[in-house]
Amino acid sequence: MNKELNTRQIKTIQNFWTWFKDNEQAIYNACKLEINKDEVLFHLERNLNYVSKRIEHFITNHPQNENKLKVFFTAHGYRKLFPKMKALEEKIPILEYFSIQVYITPLNHGNPQIPSIMIETIKNTFIKLEDYNIASKKILLTLYFNENIMQLKEKKIERHAYLLLLFTLGEVKYKKHVYDFKFQQEPENTSGLLSLSELPEFIDYLAKINYSRKLKIFFE
Repeated sequence: MNKELNTRQIKTIQNFWTWFKDNEQAIYNACKLEINKDEVLFHLERNLNYVSKRIEHFITNHPQNENKLKVFFTAHGYRKLFPKMKALEEKIPILEYFSIQVYITPLNHGNPQIPSIMIETIKNTFIKLEDYNIASKKILLTLYFNENIMQLKEKKIERHAYLLLLFTLGEVKYKKHVYDFKFQQEPENTSGLLSLSELPEFIDYLAKINYSRKLKIFFE
């Protein structure tokens, strides 16, 4: 994880930010006004791929400033990419229309880093813990979605579920604690189910206790 980047890798990251800053207005117009959106985002993805094909970006509304957009960069918790992520963070230029967040961090209700609509979706998504591996401290869980989501293709539902978990737990905690997940249609009676927003605290609790009859009741 502490491997230093070579000169070429650092130069590639600098080139990415130079391109981003030079094209900031076009990227903003593409995302906010959908002007030449496909072409602009194609070039954004292509330039980011020069840094790493495994680093992904997400562009959302800014949670505190309606005149700006926010770009998240994530390595999906893969620590081998953290030196590149660190360099990306260190080289962020001064931007007019965007704020940048490198690494997806756990949901913070006191200082939200994501738009309110995403927070509401997380709060209104129900989950059930299906299993917990004591040795690995990893969980298996089910997410419950409404009929509109469940009508999508399976790959899109899976992607939706993954992103909700990623922005709830943060990429490091997701990688560390989620073994797998399933999804089902939300039942009429949600009594006994957790809100997805409660998952980070619940995982912290599970990680601190020993397996016992007390733990077993959560999965019955």
